[in-house]
Amino acid sequence: MPSFDSARERFRLGAAHLGVLGCLYEGRPVTADLITARYELRAVGLINDDDAVVPELAGLTHALAEPIVLVHIESTGGQGTTNHGAVIGDDACYVYEGWPGELESEYVRTDLSTLVWSLARAVGLRDRDAKPPAATTITTTVGVMDAGFVALAAANTDDVEETAERLRAALAAKGGLADPELTVFTHLLLQLNGNWRMTAAWNNREGRGTDIRGMTVLDCGPLGYWLREHPPEPILSGRMTPDSELRLVFTDVPRVWELITELLPSIDQLPAPAER
Repeated sequence: MPSFDSARERFRLGAAHLGVLGCLYEGRPVTADLITARYELRAVGLINDDDAVVPELAGLTHALAEPIVLVHIESTGGQGTTNHGAVIGDDACYVYEGWPGELESEYVRTDLSTLVWSLARAVGLRDRDAKPPAATTITTTVGVMDAGFVALAAANTDDVEETAERLRAALAAKGGLADPELTVFTHLLLQLNGNWRMTAAWNNREGRGTDIRGMTVLDCGPLGYWLREHPPEPILSGRMTPDSELRLVFTDVPRVWELITELLPSIDQLPAPAER
């Protein structure tokens, strides 16, 4: 069920609820598949019986309907994949966070000056005080990493050392890695908490389409954060194969903060504001 907290201007909304708001914003009839979602919005007082959106929700509705910048985060971990991000409109900026197994995401209004902090929070970025390992760059293929994940999934033991040996053997069998990279990569996969892909998109100033920037980072717990330089983001469908080069680079926390900042467009990269 949707809900809202007027004191903090935050909302819990699912994809169907956003679909209803889109219909209402554009003046279209609410489609049959969204009728239940409309009833839910009415039940919590976010729209009235005449389908008018409450004033508190107007800013988010407008930002979602006519965004200037969209940021999407796909976070993958032991509990599956969750989606987070931000939407920047003419007059308001909102960040949203999902929760494993939940249909709704929480949308919270924020100030642009705190956006990078909010995005870092959404991916769980924190200073782990990780020291650079013996190899700070791992170059292999996507297929080798996939073989490692298969080996981890097949490990039927709580013995960490035995699991590490099996994983190392699986990675070595695929070829292309030698120490110290092989040992470091083995421990990276063992310590992997999850990974996140962050993508920012906006209409470019020249009016020639959409500009997109993205990055993928692996959170390897005590071994720190590793930026996936190759394959580079954004990855188009069908462009990544088992033979694609995989390059992971150890990246300290201050640099990850900088990368999140650099992902966002500058004012001169955005379309000029329309005169009102």
